[in-house]
Order: sequence, then structure tokens, then C-alpha cells
Amino acid sequence: MVQLTRRQLLQAGALAGAGVLAGVHPAAARIAAGPSGLPGMFTEQLPTLAELGVIDMRGGGSTELWMRNARHSFHPELGLTDTLAYQAAGSSQTYLGPVIIAARGTGFNLTVHNAIQIHPLAFAIDTELVPAGSNDAHYPRTSVHLHGGNTSPESDGGPEQTFLPGTSYTYHYDNNQDAAGLWYHDHALGLTRLNVYAGLAGGYLLRDTPGGTGIDTGDGTHLPPPPYEVPLIIQDRMFNPDGSFAYPPNDELTAPDGTPRPWAPEFFGDIATVNGKCWPNLDVARGKYRFRVYNGSNARFYDLKFVVDATAIVFHQIGSDGGLLDRPVRLNKLVLGPGERADIVVDFAGLPAGSAVTLTNNARTPFPNGPVAVPPGGSPLRQIMRFTVLSQQGYTTPLPGHLRAQPLTKLADVAPAATRYMPLVEVLNGAGVPIMALLNNRTFKSPDITRVRSDSLEQWELINTTEDAHPIHLHFTQFQVLGRQRFDVDGYLAATGYVDPATGLVAPGRGYAVPVGPFLARRPAGAPANERGWKDTVVAMPGEVTRIVVPFGAAAAGGAPLAIGSSFKGEYVWHCHILEHEDNDMMQRYVIE
Repeated sequence: MVQLTRRQLLQAGALAGAGVLAGVHPAAARIAAGPSGLPGMFTEQLPTLAELGVIDMRGGGSTELWMRNARHSFHPELGLTDTLAYQAAGSSQTYLGPVIIAARGTGFNLTVHNAIQIHPLAFAIDTELVPAGSNDAHYPRTSVHLHGGNTSPESDGGPEQTFLPGTSYTYHYDNNQDAAGLWYHDHALGLTRLNVYAGLAGGYLLRDTPGGTGIDTGDGTHLPPPPYEVPLIIQDRMFNPDGSFAYPPNDELTAPDGTPRPWAPEFFGDIATVNGKCWPNLDVARGKYRFRVYNGSNARFYDLKFVVDATAIVFHQIGSDGGLLDRPVRLNKLVLGPGERADIVVDFAGLPAGSAVTLTNNARTPFPNGPVAVPPGGSPLRQIMRFTVLSQQGYTTPLPGHLRAQPLTKLADVAPAATRYMPLVEVLNGAGVPIMALLNNRTFKSPDITRVRSDSLEQWELINTTEDAHPIHLHFTQFQVLGRQRFDVDGYLAATGYVDPATGLVAPGRGYAVPVGPFLARRPAGAPANERGWKDTVVAMPGEVTRIVVPFGAAAAGGAPLAIGSSFKGEYVWHCHILEHEDNDMMQRYVIE
């Protein structure tokens, strides 16, 4: 008799009415071991804006970046690592890219040259995921996506807008949107997880203009400026003893040549890196710091706390993905899914010199129901980095009580033109092993493309039928989160027709999304205070409907101000930002008409 996994029971229950059983997450039951002898913690100094490099485009014009092979030192106890990097002219950057600083309303052109000679993670390329005829080991395809950008389709950097070594592509960024912490990263179809893992990502800070109504000017008048403004690009990585990147294969699936398949449902590294350094330290003055926090990991969620003497200190979140909140939100922890950003202010003024503040993480892998510890198969990263408090005084200007001259437009008060039901599903093979994840139970190449009207407002109901949380990202726009509500997963799956009666498993392409209303349970919960701003990536929790209100153009709210200031027509994508899911095949196209 075949023993059913929890995932099989979840899917078969859609036909048989079986309940969901508690137990160990099967995808987490196999986490490859990393190299022995991890490097020491908190010995490397964190690269700040000055060390990461800055391209100042506040005056507009044009600039260039080169994607090149490099060798990077994540830690002196590791050997040099073969990486990819975005390099400015004359730069010797060896990992990630320089931080681009732009001005709201001032556009510029960015020409990116693909000068990559060989892929440092060629061994992990999955030929079942990349376009036929690709030779990404020696001629890696690349595409630069401005994540959170209100860009035209031509400058979106979508998964099929790739260009090869020896060629270049010019993007135009209008920057006609709210000041915010965006980021740019690779988006090549079937290769995103490896290109980003190798280093193709960088920060993008969009500023208000001094003298205007916005306070995010970067000059220190209202908020901490550099050097008290620091990006924190958090990524988990895994290394071989020689310092090269490790990316374990999937022993539960077999490639056509009989070897373990390179793709796995999630990657979880055993080393925390921030701005390209392993478990770094930042010396901080006794005052406020503005940390632009990026979850740049492939699949790992973070549940972050700033801990001193076993106590989590209070900090304030002032902004989300798409810009400043109405007012600071007091927190003592912060949960971020892959692709999400948070703009936070931490005040070290009350701590004595010599204090050590550790940025800790308590998120399970996979999130939120993975195992707690390593022996059952988990891969927790309990510590991310450290802050050492110095004696000198730093930035002490009081944090403003209100962050915007005008409150955010509340999209909950605007009637949507349509409501769409968007299920998230996982596909298993007969052995209960995940083989892909899908949106609307359709593959990326499906002809079933969502079509929306330009300058319309829609409510999307993200219906998560899987066991994991999924960070869902929409290109082009910034939306608002209404809230979340539990629902009957088994009943809903049965109603969609997604499950093949012959196997009891979800079959790609079967069935259609149906309204979730008849299957709702409990009362809806509103968005927490720190999610009541502009978002481009939202965490859809398992067994819940996550409701978002999405403007598909600058006039979608009848003239009320939005985070986005431009309307475009054309094709974009929406997808899960767990990069292993995005690559296979949890991404759909949508067209603004």
C-alpha cells in the first residue's frame, strides 16, 4: 500500500473529504548538509553605501552597468568565490551591484551590458526549465528587472526580455512614483534563482526632491541620512570548503540523464550574508539609523529581532515596499518574505557604549510550518549580523510623527471594477514529491492570460491552497493589502476541478478558479499597521485568502494620488518571489489593455 504524504492527503482530500494532517513538512525533510567548519561570526565589517558604491542619477541623463564574472571574499576563512556582479564604469565590484540613487520625477536611461563569460553555477542549471536551445552555462541569458518600478513594458525587464553575452539593453526609468526603496535584479526565465544567487542584485533608492512636499530627501532634515542610512541586503548562502558556491541537487527527483535534478522546491543556505559578507558587524554611533532592509534570499523568510542582553529592543517601521507609511509603526519584530523590503529606524542612543545588538531570526524553513531544528531537516539561521555601539553621539533628530504631507489614499474606500480569484497550487508526482508550483493551475506558457483594463482598480483574492507561505509580486504597480481570511482548502480544491480523480493529485491545466466565498471560515483579519502602505510583494499565508486592491494605472482611483504616477499598456508578469517557485512555474503573464 502506498503511504500518502501530507501533501497528497491535502490534494486527495479535495475529492475524498480527507482532513489536513499535522506533521513534518515533506519538502523540508531533505535539506542538504553544508560544508563543515563554518566561518566565524561578526568579524567582517558590513559594507555600507560607500563600500557598495553609489550611482547618483538624481540629475537624470544616462548611465551604464556591466555584468561580469568576479571573485569575491565573503569571509577570509573561506576561499574566494566565483560570482557575478553589476559593475559601474571603472568599478571593481565583485558581488551585487552599486546602489542607484534617483529622484522622483526625474527619468534616466540605464544601459546594461552582458559581459559574462561563464556561469559560476552552471552545474545547477536545469535544462527542463530554460528555453530550448539555451546555453546558459557559457552564454547566460540575463534580464534586469526594477522590482517595484512603475515602468513601461519595454523597460520592465520581464523573464523573456533577455539578452546574451556580447549584447546590451537600454532601460528607461521615469521614476514617476513615490520615493521608495526599490531594487534591481535578474529575471531571466528559468534562470533567475541562479543569476540572483550568483550576485545579480542591487539597491535602488528613489528620493524626494528637497523643498517639495515629500520628506524622503536623504539630506537628514527629517530622516537619518548617510552614513546613518544603511542598506541591509540579507541573503542566505552555502559554500563548499574551497569557497565556491554550493547549490545542492534534488535527490527526490531525477533528471533525464538519471542524475538528481538540479531544481529543488526551495534553497536554504546555512550561512547568513548581509551586503555580501558572512555574519558581519556594523559599528554604530549612539543615535538613530535608517536601515533599508531587503530580503534578497531565494526562498528563506525572516522573522527579525534586534536583541541585546536577551531582550528584543523596540524599533519603528517607517516604510514598506512602495514608500513611506502615514506614520511610524512601533515594532519589536519584523517578518519579511523573499522580495519584500522594509524601511526601519533603530535608535541606539539609549544603549551604553560597548553594547552588542544581534539581529536574530526565528523563521522556520519552509515558512511558516517547517521543522524547528536541524535534525528533522530544518536549516535555521538564528543570527544574521551584529551591531556594536560606540561611544560617540550619532543622528538624534526626533522621528516625525507623520511621514506624509497628505495621508495615503485608502483603496479600501474605492469600489473595484472587478474581483478576481487567483489560486496558488502545488503539483506533486505519484510519490508525493513536489514537481512545480502554479498560479491558477496554469503554467507560464498557458494561453490563459489575465487581461485588465488600463487605469482600472481590481481586487485580487490570492487563495493559497498549499502548505507554504508564498510572497506574491506584481510587476508595474503598487497595491494595498486589505487583509486575510481562513478558508476550507479541501472544499475549495474540489470545487475548482484542479484535482485529477484518477490520481487524487492536482493536474496542471485542469479546472478553473471559482469564487472562494462559500468556503470562507472565521472572520477576516485586517492588514497589520506596517502593511497599510504601498506594496508590490505580499505574503500569502497557507490556508488563507489574501486580499489586495490593485491599481492598473495612475488614474485607477478616480484621480486620487497613488504610489504610481504613470499608466502603460502591454504585457507584465506576476509571480511567487520564492525564486525556485518562480522558475518552475509559479509565474503568470497579465496584459494591461
